[in-house]
Amino acid sequence: MIKIKNKDILIITIIIFLISRIIIYLAGIHPNHEIFATMWQVLDLNLLEKNFLSSIYYIHYQPPLWNLLVGFIVQIFGADYLTISKVIHLINITISIISIIIFFKLSEILKLSRINLFLISLFFITISLSYIFYENYLHYTHLTTLFFLLFIYNYFRFIEKLELKYEIYIYLVAILLVYTWSAFSHPFFICLIFITICFIKLEYKILRSIIIFSLFVLISILPSVKNKIELDFFGNSSWVGLQVIQVLKRWDVYNGTCNMNFDRIYEYEKFYKDDSDINFEHPSLVGKLSKWNNVGMIYKTKKCLNKGIELIIEDPINYFSIVKFNFISTHGHFAFDHGYKPIGWSKYFDIFDKIKKYKFSNSLKVRIVQTYYVIIYLFFTTILIRSLMKIRDVSSFSKGKAMSSIFLIYLWMIILTHMFAGFEQERMRHIGHFLHVLFLSLLIKEKFNLKRLFTKNY
Repeated sequence: MIKIKNKDILIITIIIFLISRIIIYLAGIHPNHEIFATMWQVLDLNLLEKNFLSSIYYIHYQPPLWNLLVGFIVQIFGADYLTISKVIHLINITISIISIIIFFKLSEILKLSRINLFLISLFFITISLSYIFYENYLHYTHLTTLFFLLFIYNYFRFIEKLELKYEIYIYLVAILLVYTWSAFSHPFFICLIFITICFIKLEYKILRSIIIFSLFVLISILPSVKNKIELDFFGNSSWVGLQVIQVLKRWDVYNGTCNMNFDRIYEYEKFYKDDSDINFEHPSLVGKLSKWNNVGMIYKTKKCLNKGIELIIEDPINYFSIVKFNFISTHGHFAFDHGYKPIGWSKYFDIFDKIKKYKFSNSLKVRIVQTYYVIIYLFFTTILIRSLMKIRDVSSFSKGKAMSSIFLIYLWMIILTHMFAGFEQERMRHIGHFLHVLFLSLLIKEKFNLKRLFTKNY
């Protein structure tokens, strides 16, 4: 049984949360299963119904965990997009409740007052528009916010006594991200986790940490090894080649080979089969049900990755100017400024789309949001620099080191999604929802005194 202080406030918060979700649903806001049916992140439901485990084994364009979850749901409820969307919606709401409970545990470390704890949970979880939006978005985005919160909680626990179990928990959460989202699927992400562990404890029991790190690196590359053996492609995700072209928007290269369409996928399937000694027969790899997981996508990504790297080398200034523009512009949007909205969303929150239609109101909104991001990035960067200055002092400044580690993980996502993803940065940025909750919790604790917030010795 989990021991939680302020259990009365927790119960009240969960009751208010559940009532709010019932009201939201009755108001007509709920997931759009038709959008879910077109999402490239999910295998065809017929594959998950009739060839479940083998399709999960052969998946290469995405890490397998999200499709494994959807596949389990399909096995129980059948291959109906409407039914599956309702189940995922309930899972997302359950994730929110779990997140509330974990945040209450985190609040004990942060030493938030009862009133602050209640208000933060109310405004930044229960009635947060971004949080409501992605609860009703049928994607792994909401799940990854829970993973990020688990990072925050376990890093804060780890710095207390440098316990082995919390070091392992951090790696386990990292592996969940590796197997869920291609932005985190590279083994270098596990290297980043190792760096943060060493950043916190330096040489303390370093051999133990090296052994744990090595084990989780091996776990992280298992999909790559499988893909090399079965598909002659080494990588956790075959999407990477098209991602570079997405950023450059050079859909014209190779006569349209690197575009996002399926119009020639069977032609590429034949090319890849002819160039390989492997016999591809599984319906998740060839044929009409394979879609983005067709082996023709591997042919595309190999050609397009090489071409993308070539284009970057030819004109790096153009590439980094695009990345800079994307970074600045997307930080002027709310996380829920996403094109694919839940059913009923625009009926109540169309005002945010109307703001973008007028130059003055849109510019004002963009500058306010960008200013907020400047403040939060400056805060965590300041914490990171001050922590680096005291890196050899394992006993002190521990909370700063925990926050610095969490911020480095967030930076990994920010850098990769802007350098190797051409769109949907708002959705991707939402993984750090609880980084904002952490920042705002500390700000509220300091009674909105920014000077005291930035100068406090965490």
